[in-house]
Amino acid sequence: MTTTIITGGASGIGRAVVEELRADKHQTIVVDVAPPTDDEVADLYIQADLSTPVGIATVEKALDGREVNNLVHCAAMGQWSSFRDTPREVWERILRTNLEGTIAIAQTVVPLMPRGSRIVFFASGTVFKGPKNVFAYVASKAGVIGFARCLADELGDDEITVNVISPGLTATPMIADMAHTEDANIASRAIKRRAHPQDLVGPVKFLLSPDAAFVTGQTLCVDGGSVKH
Repeated sequence: MTTTIITGGASGIGRAVVEELRADKHQTIVVDVAPPTDDEVADLYIQADLSTPVGIATVEKALDGREVNNLVHCAAMGQWSSFRDTPREVWERILRTNLEGTIAIAQTVVPLMPRGSRIVFFASGTVFKGPKNVFAYVASKAGVIGFARCLADELGDDEITVNVISPGLTATPMIADMAHTEDANIASRAIKRRAHPQDLVGPVKFLLSPDAAFVTGQTLCVDGGSVKH
């Protein structure tokens, strides 16, 4: 059976990915900072904060050396505040969660991956737009793209692919502070509608599939054509 870890799998895009992969007979392992709920669908749920050494140790202990075929890393935190008004502790927390957490979970999972495994990270279309009031979020997600490119090169000899999906503003709990920008986001798209978590599931499944065995180090924008990258 294919074992897939989905971070941030308790809600939003991560939850949609979990449900779809479960239907495809993956053994799903969710890692999320939130506690599990009564409707949890994962085969294994690990509550952990990936921005901390304790959280990473919790994941490592729960995995207990089991083989992992895929990592889909969705866990992140958002931001909506100006550069001048954002305290250092806030932007440091965002960088720890979104960038350092990405590196840390990869270092934990890669040793458990057999040849031909798949890694999919999540960045953001804001990396290519550079809008105001999301500077720390954008910096962290730009770092994810750079890290993925380097990791793809390092893992290529084992045919482990590393790719990034960059969504546009998507209807998830994380965008609550940015909801007022949604109309402008929709107006910027070639396909002028709201983005839903399910819109990201197909691209994830492709990058996990045998059809993507020769695709690595790439960033795929999934935003209805707002960023033409």
